[in-house]
Amino acid sequence: MTRSFLARTPSVLIFLAALAVFTLAITLLSEGFGAGLISTSFVKTLGKTLCLCLVALAMDLVWGYAGILSLGHMAFFALGGYMIGMWLMYARTEEIVVTALAQGGLPATPEEVQQGIATQIFGVVGSSELPAIWTFAHSLPLQLTLALSVPGLLALVFGWLAFRARVTGVYLSILTQAMTLALALYLFQNDSGLRGNNGLSGLQNLPGLTDTSQDLVSVWFFWASALALGLGYLALAWVVSGKFGSVIRAIRDDEARVRFLGYPVEAYKLFVFTLTALVATLAGVLYYPQAGIINPAELAPIASIYLAVWVAIGGRGRLYGAVIGAGFVSLLSSLFTSGRLPDIPLGPVSIAWVDWWLVILGFSFVAVTLLAPKGIGGLFDRFLHIGTPDRKGAPLGPDDGSLQEQEAQE
Repeated sequence: MTRSFLARTPSVLIFLAALAVFTLAITLLSEGFGAGLISTSFVKTLGKTLCLCLVALAMDLVWGYAGILSLGHMAFFALGGYMIGMWLMYARTEEIVVTALAQGGLPATPEEVQQGIATQIFGVVGSSELPAIWTFAHSLPLQLTLALSVPGLLALVFGWLAFRARVTGVYLSILTQAMTLALALYLFQNDSGLRGNNGLSGLQNLPGLTDTSQDLVSVWFFWASALALGLGYLALAWVVSGKFGSVIRAIRDDEARVRFLGYPVEAYKLFVFTLTALVATLAGVLYYPQAGIINPAELAPIASIYLAVWVAIGGRGRLYGAVIGAGFVSLLSSLFTSGRLPDIPLGPVSIAWVDWWLVILGFSFVAVTLLAPKGIGGLFDRFLHIGTPDRKGAPLGPDDGSLQEQEAQE
């Protein structure tokens, strides 16, 4: 009898239960809905961390399971932030402009409102015209559609061109990094239509909720981030648990053999690349309203390299490992860069944690690579005695090394 998906993967239920308990605990301890033991700023930090865990899941699927080391997925993450940021900034500015014009005594015309919005947003870059890419910024449904379709289309076109040419390995990584750098350099220009180096700001102010405290808003976004992470984990776990997951792991291990067996390798890789780009985009849509600001530096290639480091530290090829790695490194980064830790005096010099955090992260990556290649998740596997099936020297298939269905279920 074929067991259900959740019966075959009890780790998914464990993860969802742990996430639900964590979400409830933070809510009860928050300033907005609970005892006030956890500050609003820390609730935002936790909400952003959950979003980073979601994009780490996407990275783990594309790299850990499909073997595609993408150094550009944070570009999709940032593009999602820009798309939702356009609506947030436009709608909030519209409220300010309408209120200001109403004080003149005469009702403002739509043209005056539009001109006022454009001047408020783009005056910082010396312009008073609303660029064409802001055409749908007034509508949340349309902008959300763009938030998913633009990065998704970019990933589809880029992936189709790269996989069709059978670019693999380090060359594909370089191409994804070049795409990310090109986007960042373009957005740094003032005529990009997205305020150049200034980026988009004030994104934490939700239109129509100006009288609602950030205590409540932070918890709402925390809930949304937790829900997205839970659904994302469930969906990706389902993807990798069946035959599709077996095929992409086979592509990772021996692409030529899978192609020889007749599988459309490029189609599988394109689907995974596009799907994970959409997951990363969704994470960005939820992350930047909590961050409050986005600028082109968020697309820098180093951000995608950090993402790969998180997944490697957590354990590549394990969804829960990606979550552990992203959450662990993100929270440590917030701690070490907050300036709250005292410096360590060493005679004539002192060690400032803010300056040494990246060095610590680099040493951690090297240590994990050398001492625990399977990451933190691999340590959990060892503790729980999870490993590859023990064949006991018996040939369990038509060829030595093949897996039977019974063995795969052990």
